[in-house]
Amino acid sequence: MFNPRYVFLIISLLLIMLLVFDWGNVSKEQKVGVSKSVQEKIDSDLFKISNESLEIFVDLEDGSIKEAYLKEKKINNGLEKVRLLSNDDFLRFYFKSTISGFSPTSFSVLKSSDNYLTVQGMDGAGNVLTKKITFSDKYSLLIEDRLDLSTSTIGVINSFKTFFRDEKKSVDYGTSFSRDHLAFSTSEDVFNDESLRSVDSREDYIGHWVGHSQKHFVVAVYDDVNQQKISLYPKDINGMYRFGISEPMSFEGGSYVSETKLYLGPKQKDVLEVVAPHFKYNLDLGFVYGIGEFFIVVLNFLYGLVNNWGLSIILLTVLFKVVLSPLQIMQLNSMVKMRKLSPKLQELQERYKNDRNKLSMEMMQLYKREKFNPAAGCLPLFAQLPIFIAMFWVTREAFEFRGESFLWIPDLAESDPYLIAPVLMGLMMFASQKLMPKPPQSQGMQAQIAQQMMVVFPPMITIVFLFMPAGVVVYSVVNMLLSIIPQVFILSRAQSESG
Repeated sequence: MFNPRYVFLIISLLLIMLLVFDWGNVSKEQKVGVSKSVQEKIDSDLFKISNESLEIFVDLEDGSIKEAYLKEKKINNGLEKVRLLSNDDFLRFYFKSTISGFSPTSFSVLKSSDNYLTVQGMDGAGNVLTKKITFSDKYSLLIEDRLDLSTSTIGVINSFKTFFRDEKKSVDYGTSFSRDHLAFSTSEDVFNDESLRSVDSREDYIGHWVGHSQKHFVVAVYDDVNQQKISLYPKDINGMYRFGISEPMSFEGGSYVSETKLYLGPKQKDVLEVVAPHFKYNLDLGFVYGIGEFFIVVLNFLYGLVNNWGLSIILLTVLFKVVLSPLQIMQLNSMVKMRKLSPKLQELQERYKNDRNKLSMEMMQLYKREKFNPAAGCLPLFAQLPIFIAMFWVTREAFEFRGESFLWIPDLAESDPYLIAPVLMGLMMFASQKLMPKPPQSQGMQAQIAQQMMVVFPPMITIVFLFMPAGVVVYSVVNMLLSIIPQVFILSRAQSESG
């Protein structure tokens, strides 16, 4: 026999397991502490360059980019920046451009300033590699590798542009429930994603870019003009996965030259769209991408008016209710009609209580005579479900909401630490259910199940919303409030007319 308590128990257990899986070893407070300790750490062996958004640290031993930090929009919990590349016990994730057949012992600095670096290295055969690292914009690096050979050569010299990463998940602040994964675009599929652990053998593709994505941020090597060879490699003996692109070096003025473009930045729609073909899909909005993309455009427009992301969400919710108001009116009218038909339905139930088939036929005839559609009450739910899913992905993934506060909520992209919004949602869900007319099956087991669901469903919603981004909870609370107000008005008026 169906028992809602079992459903509630299963869902609760699944959520608790998910919470333990993601937060069991590292709490939010610990993540903040880890992030602070990383920011304060200074590696004197690395050479630093920076611009208004990025801090890049270069290892002069092999010319690799061992660490990269993106400055936060505002200081949050004492955090001024977030790391995108790192080389410590918490996470090893770095980038290196190399040349086939060239292995310098080390690099020395030729020229440098705050925002560019030129280094040079020589191998045992006297071949010289000059590596110039500059910023092409606030979130992108341009690396030029220029190889001068001591003797002429025959054949192709390839340039390899490779990320190295272990399989650990980032423990930095703001990565709760982050879906870390490889991301790349190919000639056959504009966007692909897979976990590092799924790469158990070498995979080769042709495409414009490949990188690694996490909540709010993505790092990638790309070619915005030509498609290149993309390669994914399984874990090596050092526990590192490799992924990147390769291409033949061009011959210019007696030197072999290759340019590498790196993106290290936020998942921000207007920024991603101009990086490379199909790069915008790194803003992971699930299967409702088109709806979520439209919401981001509208939310940015509203933010330009009110300069607050929480208010922007509220205004967007009001717009939703205005557009969907005909459906809600249809739903409420259906409730009123159902209330009026309840005595006749109960009479039919009593008359045909021993003949379920006859009862169903008579109820359908009654609905037809009264021109009543029992499914009309479900229309608002069908319309609002994709909106809710899109709002979940937008508030969870879009960089715009990271670190943005609203009322008591310190970060709209994280769960409400004070649990106020989820509790409000549960209370309003309970109030909305109490206002609904009782179904015609007001006796027996069906009535008992309906009563149990009214008790179980609001706490279940509260528990689910405890772990959701506060932004989508704000949307849900306002949406529920705007649904209750006309519900009270219309149902009260109908009751007074019938009374």
